[in-house]
Amino acid sequence: MLHPLRDRLPVETAVQFGAQMPTIIRGIYYDGWKPADSPVKMSNEEFFARVRSEFPYAVQGGTDQLVRTVLKTLALHVSAGEWEHLKSRVPNSFAALLP
Repeated sequence: MLHPLRDRLPVETAVQFGAQMPTIIRGIYYDGWKPADSPVKMSNEEFFARVRSEFPYAVQGGTDQLVRTVLKTLALHVSAGEWEHLKSRVPNSFAALLP
C-alpha cells in the first residue's frame, strides 16, 4: 500500500509526506524508490489493482478496506497540514479516498 501511494505522488510531496512517518515505516516507504520514475499516473482502479498485486493476501473487507485502514493509520502519524497538502496534490477522485 505504501509503495503505490508513494509512486502516485509528486516527488516533493512524497518526500515531505515520508519525512513525517515513524522511522520504521519510512524505511518501508522508501525501499526501492526511484524518484525519477515518479509520479506514476494511475486511476483509482489501477491503484487498487497494484495494491492487490503487491499484497496478495486475503483481507477481510478486501483491498478497499485494506487501503482505507492504512490511510486512516497514516493520517494519525502526519500533521493535519501535511495531510491536507497531500490531499491537494492528488487527483480529486483519489483525494476522496483520504480520510
